[in-house]
Amino acid sequence: MSLGTFLVLKEESYETAYGQLLQLELPDGSSVTLNGNSSISYSPMVWKLFDSRKLKLTGEVFFDVAKKEKEGQSVKFQVLTRNLTIEVLGTRFNVIDRAGKESVVLEEGIVQLFLPQAEKPLEMLPGDYISYNSRISAMLRMKVQPEEYTSWKDKYIVLNNKTLGELAQIITSVYGKKVIFQNPGDKEIPLEGKVPSDEIKILITALHLVTKLDIKLKDDIVTISNSQEELTN
Repeated sequence: MSLGTFLVLKEESYETAYGQLLQLELPDGSSVTLNGNSSISYSPMVWKLFDSRKLKLTGEVFFDVAKKEKEGQSVKFQVLTRNLTIEVLGTRFNVIDRAGKESVVLEEGIVQLFLPQAEKPLEMLPGDYISYNSRISAMLRMKVQPEEYTSWKDKYIVLNNKTLGELAQIITSVYGKKVIFQNPGDKEIPLEGKVPSDEIKILITALHLVTKLDIKLKDDIVTISNSQEELTN
């Protein structure tokens, strides 16, 4: 491979630590926000020389894609996860690629989503949620309130339509903390409202106020005990 080819193909990578948010502006004026424990990579030279706006990610990233034209034609923007290709022109959307499950939530604009072995792409409209589980090759599509999936970029989490068990998964994947339930049944407790998410200690304090459970953080372990039923006895 020649030096010139290497320079063209060389990628820039950005990543976040557990609990960290990172906002970036891409060469085309688009902006991205990385959630904790996430990464993106792309080749600036490929973007510049070939007008190929292509980016790879792991973790969770929110995109605000700028529209771009060349010779009167819109230039597409592509996001690649392990199994999905998301193709847009100018739009706002959220992408997750964690632990064998990938999902896309569209806030604004139109997205074409390419699934493995699909004959044609799926068109997404605002409010659409599509997830793909690569372990069982299963897809789920439904209408949602985008804020429930994108609020993290504004440093809070919408709890509506989440269980305590689902929030525990977020705590593990985004903040790197292992969650232990003394009562496994507490995983099914439904949540509602909003909690701040900029720091894990603040999140846990707010979660205690919402659930009335005993929630303790020590080192990298969160322990949840005293179910609501027990507290009333």
